[in-house]
Amino acid sequence: MTGPLAPQGGPDGASLDLWPSPGHPLLDLEPRTSPWVDQLEDAVLRWADDYDLLDSAAARDRLARSHLGELIARSYPAMGFHRAEAIAGWFTWAFVIDDCYDRQPEGFLDYDSSAFRMLRLLTPDASVRHSQASRLDTVLSQVWRELALARSAAWRMRFTLHMTHFLAAFKYESLNRRHRHTPRLLGYTQLRRASGGITPSLDLLEVASDSEIPPLLHETDQFQTMFNRASDVVVWVNDIVSLRKELVAGETTNGVLVLAREHDCGLQDAIDAVYGHVGRWVEDFWRAREELRTLSYQWFGLTTAEREAVESYSDGMEAWMRGNLDWSASSDRYRRADGVRLASDTSLLRGARHDRLGCHEHIEAS
Repeated sequence: MTGPLAPQGGPDGASLDLWPSPGHPLLDLEPRTSPWVDQLEDAVLRWADDYDLLDSAAARDRLARSHLGELIARSYPAMGFHRAEAIAGWFTWAFVIDDCYDRQPEGFLDYDSSAFRMLRLLTPDASVRHSQASRLDTVLSQVWRELALARSAAWRMRFTLHMTHFLAAFKYESLNRRHRHTPRLLGYTQLRRASGGITPSLDLLEVASDSEIPPLLHETDQFQTMFNRASDVVVWVNDIVSLRKELVAGETTNGVLVLAREHDCGLQDAIDAVYGHVGRWVEDFWRAREELRTLSYQWFGLTTAEREAVESYSDGMEAWMRGNLDWSASSDRYRRADGVRLASDTSLLRGARHDRLGCHEHIEAS
């Protein structure tokens, strides 16, 4: 293998080649980027600064070097500028909460109650008392107002369900770290779709495009195959590109480690095996996309706008698969194991008696 993630110096995993081989199906996907990259980078830092989410200047520098705005631009290349601020806010929230949960002492957090409080913000009658709200709650509430505006009940329910999975996964990842447990393949595949936050990220494709696909088409076998394969490609490639950093950190919940144990092989062989799976998943996606296109033209009653929404969503899933890989090659998030986290303040997860922003007595979401 040769590419931007080829072997580099470092104490662990230095000799590993992390880039797909020439001719890999993932490289056949066309890379595309939104023209709003700089504005997205600025928006990410603005959300973090305005809500005082980061630990330190070093954490802010780490967020800047992560180039999160580039990930958004590559994953939503057709996004209208009027959607950029809210989507940047959601990704800022997601990256901060991921780092904040990372390696917290076992028993220090009540994962279920934290998730329940945050999910309450996504319900129609949502409100969180001032005394219980954290700064992350405030961000999520504000972002949700913008994301859910004009969205259907079906979209809101799907997004909320996927957010439920995302927040629930933190507890199981914590247990794996505590017990130095590497999951088996079957269970890990399901856990990883949730823990990667990719499923709500794919839901945002409909926000970015200001369109929704018909609910019945969303539940077809073809669309679900595409959704699951795109999700798997993103999170398993993420496992590869983050492997060096996670080896240094002592992480055990990683797909490369799962396959290394399943196949009783070395890490490079496991990386190659993951890319083998990824190639097949991309091909599964293409086959399902062609079937869905045929189905949509056979489905009596669909409008031209609805068929275009299906095509837009399909394009978006391809953009996510390729964009995630290309972003990983330029982002510093997975290339430096310096121990700097974006946030470690547990009041962001547990709620706070006194909110630094002085917000209203209740935080409400539409």
